[in-house]
Formats: sequence, structure tokens, C-alpha cells
Amino acid sequence: MKDLLKVNRYEKDYNYAVQVTRGILRMIGVWPISRHASVTEIIFTRLQIAFCYFLFAFIIVPGLMLVFLKEHDFKRRVRLLGPILNCWMGCVKYSLLLYHTREIQSCLKQARQDWKCTVDSADRRAMMGKAKIGRKFAIISATFMYVGGLSYRTIVPLSKGRMLTPMNTTVRALSCPSYFLGFDEQTSPAYEIVFTLQFFAGLLTYSVTCGAAGLAAFFIMHVCGQLSVLMDKLQHLNDIPEPDDRPVAILLADIVEHQIKVKCFLKQVEESMRYVWLVEIVGCTILLCLTGYYVIMEWESSDSTAMLTMAVILTSFAFSIFTNCYVGQLLTDQSIKLGSMTSTTNWHRLPHKRARTLILIMAVSNIPAKISAGKMIEMSLPTFSNIIKTSVAYFNLLRKFIT
Repeated sequence: MKDLLKVNRYEKDYNYAVQVTRGILRMIGVWPISRHASVTEIIFTRLQIAFCYFLFAFIIVPGLMLVFLKEHDFKRRVRLLGPILNCWMGCVKYSLLLYHTREIQSCLKQARQDWKCTVDSADRRAMMGKAKIGRKFAIISATFMYVGGLSYRTIVPLSKGRMLTPMNTTVRALSCPSYFLGFDEQTSPAYEIVFTLQFFAGLLTYSVTCGAAGLAAFFIMHVCGQLSVLMDKLQHLNDIPEPDDRPVAILLADIVEHQIKVKCFLKQVEESMRYVWLVEIVGCTILLCLTGYYVIMEWESSDSTAMLTMAVILTSFAFSIFTNCYVGQLLTDQSIKLGSMTSTTNWHRLPHKRARTLILIMAVSNIPAKISAGKMIEMSLPTFSNIIKTSVAYFNLLRKFIT
């Protein structure tokens, strides 16, 4: 009975930590399926993936055809690039998540095992505190992205109604203007079909962004929780009333083993997510610039609905970058705190042979843990500040040369 309660508790804690991200990624077929999945589940997932790629192509291909074959006004081309770039980013991140499915599944398995092995109530509270932070980031990111993005896909085109073109023809607005060679998207029911598919393509794109951000927050905050557990073990080493040789040796072995496990887990997480983060950082920097320009354009046309929607989208892009950079900063701060704790350990109370073991623990702990986007951009708050500054600078250039 006691073992059953323990299993139920760790499963409940793990599900709480990963629930939001798992729901989003399952909706788009990216969440890793188990090896024992049924044939029906495997086929359904494959169909989900195929449909998702169809939705990406449905936005990117007609959009590029409109930009390069039909639209000749440069300002108009810039206006069309935003949705295409956002969809292309989503497609690349989606492909990267699928490519690294095995690595992500391995990380999730290790995270579940860590929750299962958490026996001490203080360690559980520390891990749960970090898990709540990751869950909050996932919820806030999803709220901003879905509200802003889906409003852009529905409210903005519907609020424009029917518009009269300079060629004296009536058209209905689409969230992603497109050019189709085979049919006219303005006639019914073609317009309704295109509008619906663009809505689901937007839902897919925003789900990829939210899912990737939530997955990153879950993994990194899990590492922070494991570092808190490691700090508790070091504190226990300090609190041993009579540091005899054997108990100290057992505890030091446990600390070393735990430290190696955390380092390996973090390395695997970074290998799985580094290029997703790179696409997110580079793409959102450009989108921040473009979206800021779109806000000015809607301000000039006195379209308050579109301007408000663009402002929410602008905030959601900024918050998506902030989420990744902030959890990276939390990881670095936590590892620095761990390094400071190892340096102030009461090593002089330990047996001489065991005290020497702390040298390697201190050496490893005093190297701050960091995550990077594509091995090029460090994920931290200074990086977020630099991204915002860069976006504002490019926005000013764009406004100067196009306006």
C-alpha cells in the first residue's frame, strides 16, 4: 500500500510538471509515443504529422508565390513576409523536434525516473517549486501566443469585411494573403476553406512555439530542481555531527553520482534543443522588428483592432524569447549558487582521505552551467536585452528606408 501511494505521488508530480506542454505537443503529433504504442496510435500520429506539413506548405508556398509572382510593391512584400517567416520558423522547429524525438524521449524518461527516486520530502518540495515555475512559463506563453495569434487569424480579417480594390473589384481579407494558380480564393466556398485552413495552420504554428518553449522550460527547471537536491546533499554533509569515514564516503559517492547524472542530463537536453533555440532566437529577432513595423502601419491606417492584435503578437514573441533566456539565467544562477556552496563546505571536519574528494566536486561545481542556442548564443538575460536592442535597431532602419 505504501509503495502504491509512492508511485501515485511521483506520477502525479511528474504529470503536473509536464501536463501543459504534453497537451500542446500531443495535439500536433510531436510528443514522443511509447515503444508499446498500438498500431492505431502510430498510424494516427503519422497522419497528424502529414497533415501538419500540409498546413505549413499551404501557407508558405502560396505566400511565396504571391510575393515573387504577383506582388510588386516593396512595402506590400515586407507586409507579407511576417506570416510566411513565422510559418517557416514553425516548420523548421517542428522538423527539429521530430528529428530529436528519441533524445527528447530519453530526457523525459530520465525526468520521470528522477521524480520516482525522490524520497525526501524536502527534495520533493524543491523540485516541485522549480516545476511550478516551468509550468507557469508554459501557461503564460501559450496564453499570449494563442490570444494574439488566433485573433490575427480570425478577428483581424473578419473585422476588415469586404474591401474595394483600385481595380474596382470586391475582395475579402485573409490573415495570410496567398496566390493560388488553380482557383480563385475569393469565391465561395473556396474562401471559407482557405480561411479555415489558415486558422488551423496558425494554431499549428503557435502550438509549435508554445510547445518548444514549454519543453525547454520543463527541462531546464528540472535541472534546477536537481541542483537544489544536490545542494541539500551538500548541506547534509555539513550537518553530519560525527563525520565518520564510512558514512561520509557513502554520501560523497552519492553526491558525485548525482552531479554526473545532472551534467549528463543537461548535455542531452542541450543537444536536443539547441537548434530549436537558435531558430527561435534568430527568427523572433526578425519578427520583433517586422511586427513593430506592422504596428506602425496599422496605426497609420487607423485600424485599432489590427494594431491591438499586432501589439499582443509583439508581446508574445518578446515573451517567448524571454522565457528561454530567463530559464537559462535561472540555471546559471543556480549552478553559481551550488559552486559557492561547495567552496564553503566544512571540509576540515571530514577525514583527510575523504576531504580530498571534494577537490574534484568543487572544480566541477565552480564551472557555471549554461545553455546555448546552436553553440553560438548564450541563453541569458543579457542576451535577451541584446536581442531587444537589435530588434529596435533593425526596426528603425526598416522604418527609415521603407516609409
